[in-house]
Amino acid sequence: MNPFTKLKMQAIVWIWNHTPNCAEMSRLSSRSLDQPLTLSTRLRMRLHFLICVWCERYAGQLRFLQQAGRQVDQQVKTLPSLSIDARKRILKNLKMVAGNKL
Repeated sequence: MNPFTKLKMQAIVWIWNHTPNCAEMSRLSSRSLDQPLTLSTRLRMRLHFLICVWCERYAGQLRFLQQAGRQVDQQVKTLPSLSIDARKRILKNLKMVAGNKL
């Protein structure tokens, strides 16, 4: 094994031993969306992301879902509500479909 590869492996082992495991990383990633984390926790998470692409992807997916949820929530508020006649037609059709299946 060449010296560079050996040094790289030692760095990976050190990071692995000094950062949260993947299960803890998933909890921290979720918690980071709700509240600010301490500087030391954020640094340990960043170090873990250097050696674990899966945790980095998971954290990115959580951020994406949070952002998409906010956008959908804003868009839903601007949608017009159904008229009373439309609601009655939908309810009538649902009852008819349910009656045919019984």
